[in-house]
Amino acid sequence: MKYVIALDIGGTNLRAALVDSEYNIVKVLIRDTLKDNLPLFYDDVVKIIVDLDFKQFNPVSISIGVPGRVRASGFIDALPNIGINNINLVDLLFAKFNLPVFIRNDAEMASVAEAIVGAGKNTFSTYFITVSTGIGGALFENGVIKNASSEIGHTLVEYKGQYYELEKIASGNGLLKLLALNGVHLKHAKDFFTKVALKDPTILPIYEDWLNLIANLIKFVDYAFKPSVIVLTGGVMKSSDIFFTELCRRVAPANVVKAHFSQNSGLIGAAAYGFIKTA
Repeated sequence: MKYVIALDIGGTNLRAALVDSEYNIVKVLIRDTLKDNLPLFYDDVVKIIVDLDFKQFNPVSISIGVPGRVRASGFIDALPNIGINNINLVDLLFAKFNLPVFIRNDAEMASVAEAIVGAGKNTFSTYFITVSTGIGGALFENGVIKNASSEIGHTLVEYKGQYYELEKIASGNGLLKLLALNGVHLKHAKDFFTKVALKDPTILPIYEDWLNLIANLIKFVDYAFKPSVIVLTGGVMKSSDIFFTELCRRVAPANVVKAHFSQNSGLIGAAAYGFIKTA
């Protein structure tokens, strides 16, 4: 059995796992993501890997998904939702652990998981969308990551005569901004969906706006990439029982499904990518 150290670094959580070649998560650690401080970010990433206590498993690589722009070398230009730039994790982690290190955009990594062993298994192409702290997307087609927009969440959309980055008004965090633009202030996105379920008349028009923003994103993806399946995941999917059926109706005939691995798509995808690169 082979093992990979997989990391899924998000704007909210830093997650690390030891994953075997049958895609079982053997160990997992979840911590808050530290923001706006590059040296402490480095320290936290190193520490969570050390705390996995992985040496007895002899992992073949460290493979990481991050919410931002990554060069082919693995050098990270920017992590907007974490507030840091110019991040050279590859060299840092190689020097520390003496293992091959692979880094890709987190949506790209998750697309690998869902395409190879998840909801898109046995299909020609899978487009993966995550709606969480931010919004990300990636296309996996015929065994290869093909991603025209690794930062699809930063696409500009019009709302009430102004233009915003999509994730600033439609992601889990963006929902709070969308509410504020309509004079409503809540602390958590989950409170929004609770009020939707209760058919709060103040919230329902804003819910319609949010649903249309997400539906328009999915329609664009379906038109532009024509994927066999569109896989949806992220923090907002914790409330999918409230909106998912209606969302699918609005985007028909696009084939939209829930992620097989749910919140673990990023970890499993990073592991799969690590195994592919060290095969």
